Amino acid sequence: MEYPVYIHGLRTAPKVALTFDDGPNPPRTEQVLEILAEAHIRATFFVMGKWAERFPRTVERLLAAGHLVGNHGYSGQRPLGDYDEAEAVISHITGKPSRYLRSHTYNHAAYFQSEVSRLPGSLTIGLDIDADDWDESDPEAITRNVLDHPRLGPGAIINLHDGAEYEDPSVRLVRPLGTLVALPRIIAGLRDRNLACVALDEMELAPPVTWTWNDGTHDLVLKADAQERAAAAR
Repeated sequence: MEYPVYIHGLRTAPKVALTFDDGPNPPRTEQVLEILAEAHIRATFFVMGKWAERFPRTVERLLAAGHLVGNHGYSGQRPLGDYDEAEAVISHITGKPSRYLRSHTYNHAAYFQSEVSRLPGSLTIGLDIDADDWDESDPEAITRNVLDHPRLGPGAIINLHDGAEYEDPSVRLVRPLGTLVALPRIIAGLRDRNLACVALDEMELAPPVTWTWNDGTHDLVLKADAQERAAAAR
């Protein structure tokens, strides 16, 4: 079987999509919201079902601020039905089915075993720029990981984190601290490059690449690169 995954938007429009994973995570998600509000931009938040269930008011704040909410699984641990379980929680808060979904830790093998991932209205979103802020705490490094990335340009989908999958609250509070410092710098750098930050529903996505059971973690980005080269050669 082959499954479509969207890695980036069209390269012809000067837009990039800021996406945030592993929330909601109060008060860090609210701090991200303040930064986005000051910059007057929308973003996409891929939320985890267990945190949405625990912190529904933060999800409601995301929606009230005009941001897009997507499905990032329930726990990030259980392979079978994890995204289906998350969907019941998330759609109960948003009032509508999730259109945008993202696999947790690139585990598409687990993700595509959830029914919601294969529904006709579901769009599986990957990324082509990873800030690595899940592992990196230095704001300067996080900023460079985005602004100096070789794929940065029109249509880029940028991955950041406002939370963590871990039950330890200290980890969830600490991990986004570097991102909070880096985020205004990233936004300023993108604007210096004449790139507008948008939510995914404001971006026309490029044709997807196909994931198969033989693909490794980073094969999809390589497929997307090859697909772009082939299109440019025509």
